[in-house]
Amino acid sequence: MKSYKRTILYKMIFSIYTSINISLILKINGNKELRENYLLVYIRNFYWWDIIIFICLTVFIYFLTCLLINKVIPKLYNWNLKYISVNNTSIKYLNHKIFLIILGIWLLFFLTFYPGSTMNDTIYILQNPWKLSNQHPILYNLYLYGFYQIGCCLGNPNLGLALLSLFQMLCMDYVLTKAISIFYTKRASSRLCLFLTLYFALSPIFSIYAISAIKDTPFSICLFALVMYLYELAESKGALFNSKNYIVRIILCTFGIISFRNNGFIIIIGLCIILSLIYKHYRTKIVLLFVGILIGQKLLCMTLIPAENEPLFQESVGIPIQQIGAAVVKGKPLTPNQEEYLYTLLPKEQWQCYSPACSDNLKWNAHFDREFLNQTKLQFLRIWFELFLQNPKIYTEAYILNTYGIWGIETRNKEQYYFTLIDDNTLGLIQKSPLPEMLRYLIAHYYCNRFTCRYLSMGTAYWILFATTLWILYKKSYLHFTITIPLWMLFISLLLATPIAFAFRYGFVMSMILPFIIFSVIILPIQNNKVYSL
Repeated sequence: MKSYKRTILYKMIFSIYTSINISLILKINGNKELRENYLLVYIRNFYWWDIIIFICLTVFIYFLTCLLINKVIPKLYNWNLKYISVNNTSIKYLNHKIFLIILGIWLLFFLTFYPGSTMNDTIYILQNPWKLSNQHPILYNLYLYGFYQIGCCLGNPNLGLALLSLFQMLCMDYVLTKAISIFYTKRASSRLCLFLTLYFALSPIFSIYAISAIKDTPFSICLFALVMYLYELAESKGALFNSKNYIVRIILCTFGIISFRNNGFIIIIGLCIILSLIYKHYRTKIVLLFVGILIGQKLLCMTLIPAENEPLFQESVGIPIQQIGAAVVKGKPLTPNQEEYLYTLLPKEQWQCYSPACSDNLKWNAHFDREFLNQTKLQFLRIWFELFLQNPKIYTEAYILNTYGIWGIETRNKEQYYFTLIDDNTLGLIQKSPLPEMLRYLIAHYYCNRFTCRYLSMGTAYWILFATTLWILYKKSYLHFTITIPLWMLFISLLLATPIAFAFRYGFVMSMILPFIIFSVIILPIQNNKVYSL
């Protein structure tokens, strides 16, 4: 009876969360253009009949959840089980086969868009990596600049970008190959492994990001590798903490995560806390390991960053700036003190540039006084809190509109989805494919048409992760729960400070992990020779 009630509880949690998510998304008006005015992007009013719709939607989702668990998953399980008996390929041969298939197909894309792609930040960093260390992690800047300088030393800047693309392709291919082979050892059928291989090889999003000179690519590779190693750790029940080789791999992944994106620190600190709670026998080793990495990386960065480069406070308070902007243009009248401060920070008429889904319109406004903000951090936070007390509803709406691209099911926008071009520059970087024009056109068209370039939104990926996390918690597999922690910490960090509601690149790692999340409900039950059902 207790188990039955617990089953219903977990199904209801998933159904209610899904229903809330969909209900909120349906109330949001406008997301066609990222920088649309606040008069066009808003949350429509709620009415009493919305409660009835919500209840009906929850019941419908509950029914679909039962159908999925009791009918669909067992059929997929049996399909995989049917072909397990033919799993007689050696792991070494399988790894080579997977790696070469993915790399071979990716190379065609690489040659089509040779030597790679960039975004505007890439060009700015290459022009002055030291100065840009107040906005981007210095170690990422030097990673990017180092490849560029290799190309310059060889007499061809494009060669440096090509080497960067090849390096990232090899690294991403390696971690994906490793993950598929782990699935194979956990009794995934060879057909399922082939499907995953072709999925990663042919889905444009992966080869596109592999050759993109943006910090999200190496960050995602390191984070994906860490999740993979956490799975191995869970399977060993913590015993791998005694392996020096394993510790080195964890150090490399962790160091990369905190070096390629500023929110890496939040991810690693959260992971350290959870791991030390679950792996109690290794608590001291875990704390010393992660704290040592964090301190070491911080000291290295402090040594490299020029003394005059103070971090931009505006990068940490993108959402508060958005909430203040909403309060200025839609809220109660400002007090004289508030006006004096806010209109010094940004002229009165420029606050009208407020765009609910993008904080860049305000914080990167040409008239925004960044130095003044850096010098008055506490005053800014005090005024932010004052305006929150005056405009709680407006603040809540502003927060939802600035983050719903992260948590909303199938919310998407073309802005910062992927990069296939090199921005205009004076650095000598230019795309010039060595392939025949007809072949280049056909491949480029495949990768850039409306059908193949689409992918599930970040919010959908996290919705699926939420379902899988509930599944793991329901089974009380707390060691495997640790696998999801870095992903949830990434989610929290984006909810706290994301500047753009629809920047898919911030959560690109979710597209790498998504197929493994989905198929884990087919593979994991097999290890205990039974199908789990709720």
